[in-house]
Amino acid sequence: MSYVNWIRGCVGSQQIFLVFATVILEDENGRILLQRRTDFDFWGLPGGVLEPDEDIESCARRELLEETGLSVGALRLVGIYSEPKYNVVYPNGDQVQQFTVCLAGRVNGGKMQADGVETVSQCFVSLDEAMALPLPVWYRDMLADYAQGKEPIVREPVCTSPTVDQITQIRPFIGHQLYIGPGAMVLVVREDGRFLMIERADEDNFWGFPAGFSDLGENVSRTAQREVYEETGLIIQPERILGVYSAPDFHYTYANGDQIKNVGVLFRARPIGGHLQLDYHEVRRAEWVTPAEAEKRITLPPLRRLFQLAITHLDEGYFIC
Repeated sequence: MSYVNWIRGCVGSQQIFLVFATVILEDENGRILLQRRTDFDFWGLPGGVLEPDEDIESCARRELLEETGLSVGALRLVGIYSEPKYNVVYPNGDQVQQFTVCLAGRVNGGKMQADGVETVSQCFVSLDEAMALPLPVWYRDMLADYAQGKEPIVREPVCTSPTVDQITQIRPFIGHQLYIGPGAMVLVVREDGRFLMIERADEDNFWGFPAGFSDLGENVSRTAQREVYEETGLIIQPERILGVYSAPDFHYTYANGDQIKNVGVLFRARPIGGHLQLDYHEVRRAEWVTPAEAEKRITLPPLRRLFQLAITHLDEGYFIC
């Protein structure tokens, strides 16, 4: 059973987060693939929902092949699309706040054939031709960012009022079962090059970085800003997307038995205000440390790998894992 079918069987049609991978597929002439969807009857880009046992790039490749018959070479990150303005209600009434990782790459094999289930037709078109169509706002924004060809854009923090805690909302329906929870982690870098580390008080007392799950009604940049402030009292400005994490080794089981698959964006940010004032329910200590000191304190292997990738891309580039 797919993750979507399972979770909808638990929660019904109420609004939830779903994590999507979307692919902007180029042909040898630089045209992009559009598909005519069966559920909404509009033109869009290939993609679909992340499953618990895969990472976001594997999801993108799987969905592309299933829907179009085509495979893709190297993928680059276009951006993260989690704004409430991208919320969607499916024809059956299911409500979703999208948390979409958009990737782009060039076709490198396969035979183009619409699956007839999610896609009824497809074709390669120029970017101008695509933008002339009445595309949904999320696809239009993805293509606009893709056209710039720059590193992934950090969107301004956005939230609606009121917001809803996704974990508090979902647990009464699914119990301890594995839930795919999107969110953010933040590498706050001071002018002297030191990083803000926190020792968590709510679980295993491990050292890490400010992080948390997105609330329904906010985008992931706002999640980063909110979590740092709630946990440490600091106001930050997200500057760069260092990477996206979604691999199965980011599964975590809490002391109470709750299982989570962490999917999120790691931001580099700078402090712009506030002062250290810890939320002692979640944070035992906070310190500004050097990169070497930070790595020594990290005991969780997935977090150590994440930090090492972040250091590699601290000033340029990004990772997808």
